[in-house]
Amino acid sequence: MPSPAPRTFDAPFDRPEDAAGSWTHDPMHFPHPLPPLSQDMMLNVFLTAFGYRGTFVQGYLFTEGAGPPPPTEEVLARGAVTIWNEDFVPSITAFCRDVRDRDYSGLTAPQLVEALAETTAKSAEQFRYTMIVVFPFMGPTLGLMGFSEQVLGAEGPMLVASVLQAATNDSALAGEGLGDLIALAATSAELRDAVSSGDLNQIRASAGGPAFMAAFERYLSEYGWRVDDWSLMHKPTWAENPQVPLRMLSLYAGDPERSPAKAMERSQAQRKAAEAELQRRLPAEARPQFEGMLAAASQHVPMSESRARWQLTLAGVLRIPAIALGHKLVEAGALAEANDVFYLSLDELRAVAASPTPATKELVTARKQELAGQLKLQAPPFLGVPPSMEDMPPEAQAVMTRFFGFGVTPSTEARIIKGNAASKGVVTGRARVIRNLDQSDLLQPGEILVCGLTAAPWTPLFAIAGGVVTDTGGILSHSAICAREYAIPCVVGTQVGTRQIPDGALISVNGDTGIVEILG
Repeated sequence: MPSPAPRTFDAPFDRPEDAAGSWTHDPMHFPHPLPPLSQDMMLNVFLTAFGYRGTFVQGYLFTEGAGPPPPTEEVLARGAVTIWNEDFVPSITAFCRDVRDRDYSGLTAPQLVEALAETTAKSAEQFRYTMIVVFPFMGPTLGLMGFSEQVLGAEGPMLVASVLQAATNDSALAGEGLGDLIALAATSAELRDAVSSGDLNQIRASAGGPAFMAAFERYLSEYGWRVDDWSLMHKPTWAENPQVPLRMLSLYAGDPERSPAKAMERSQAQRKAAEAELQRRLPAEARPQFEGMLAAASQHVPMSESRARWQLTLAGVLRIPAIALGHKLVEAGALAEANDVFYLSLDELRAVAASPTPATKELVTARKQELAGQLKLQAPPFLGVPPSMEDMPPEAQAVMTRFFGFGVTPSTEARIIKGNAASKGVVTGRARVIRNLDQSDLLQPGEILVCGLTAAPWTPLFAIAGGVVTDTGGILSHSAICAREYAIPCVVGTQVGTRQIPDGALISVNGDTGIVEILG
């Protein structure tokens, strides 16, 4: 039987006193309750990068506005793709490198608090670059999808989405990098067994181990500082906890057909089939306009996945000064472990750094218990007056539909779940409900990944899964893009998938219709 739905908030008592109007919760990017330091970090991001306030209720983020900020005149003048690749990515890369390369060991605890506050503010400034390009780079794609729907009917957007997958992107490259590591591990039976064990010391001592570890460390340096999703700064990254990617490597090694390389072959075949179908179905009079719009949207997937990579990395590198501060407070007897720093606000950290006390450990324990209780809640979509899609400009409505997946009415049938069709194909398999990447080793080859959302570090799981079902997202969401990249059926934006689908249940996923059926 499906697990009972988490209880919702007790309105109106949870509503902030100043939350007049509509305050929106974004479950696709911020599905989790956050501890105090992460809350401070996210409030900084929203004020700086989006230009509007946020508030936390029961640990969940609500914002007084929804959607990306408008582009600047410079972005419009130079073009989103050009300014992103030439200016913004180099700036973000340099910032992240500076944070990683800085020596924090000589700073006192009070100095580390101020370094953390300064780094958080600068990270939010860099995060803004990832947002002011959204409407300009998504606009051509949204226009193309609308046009294809008019000309080709309901299947038009899916055909367009499949064709747009042709370009190389950061998430796919990260998956291919793991595939390269598997190929390196396969050069020695001893090394392959050591990699499957996940024991770093055993890997180093194996034949070929030093070369593998050098490649693995290069991979972690490139991709390992991404947080698991947009708000989980309080969770260790792959660079800090390499056991997560090692578990994924062991799953790849167990079934070569599930490797990223094989998935790319299947994706190429799907892409060619979509191109052929478009050539067959497009009316002659519509082709010139369609081809022009397709060319304008050609960089959508690389832009989308590059933004995701750097957003997650900007959050991940904030852990470096935070953990440095945590170690200082452990030495002072104020914390039990360095990661406990996330359970205190910046103001509380200033006070503890100035006057460490063992009593702080008790506060952290209480905060952890509080967060565990909040995880059992289901945040409502808004506080106050419900937002109206009709009041949004057309481009914002398109983003909310195609990217966020708004507009799906959850099924009231126990065994039928409705969502957005995101990647073609039909598959039947056992559902594996994965709530975070710490559970990634539970997913076995061919099982259906059922989750709230996915972010870039989840991408390698798409090579293992037989299909994907998510609670959030539309046809242009990260989950949808990656499912098409790995050529597996996908239904997104179900809203209820993780609650209604029992772990281990046999389910059918129809990526053409957006229907998931619980078979038993």
